[in-house]
Amino acid sequence: MPGKQTQRGDAARAYSLGFELVCAVAGFVLVGIWIDRHYSSGPWGTLICLCLGLIGGFYNLIRGASRMAGGLRPGALDPQPDKQAGSGIDGAPPGPPESQGTSANRRR
Repeated sequence: MPGKQTQRGDAARAYSLGFELVCAVAGFVLVGIWIDRHYSSGPWGTLICLCLGLIGGFYNLIRGASRMAGGLRPGALDPQPDKQAGSGIDGAPPGPPESQGTSANRRR
C-alpha cells in the first residue's frame, strides 16, 4: 500500500501545479480588469496583467515540475552538499589550512 500512497501524493502535487497556474493567470487578469475599469485604460491593464500572470504561473509550474522530477517535495530546501566533497570549483578537496602570516614571516 505505500506505493499507492506515493502515487496519490505525486498526482496531487501535479494537479496542484496546474491549479496554481490557472489561479495565477485568473488572479492577474482580475486585477487587470479592475485597473482598466478604475483608470479607464482600455484593455492594456488586462493584457499586461495577463502576461504577468502567465510568466509567474509558468515559472512556478516549471520550478515545481523540476523539483518533482528531481525527487524533491515542492517547497523543500535543496539538499546540503557532502562534507567529503571538495569546496572548490573543480571539486578538488580543500588544501591544508594556511598558517597566519606571509611566507616572509615563516622564514624568520
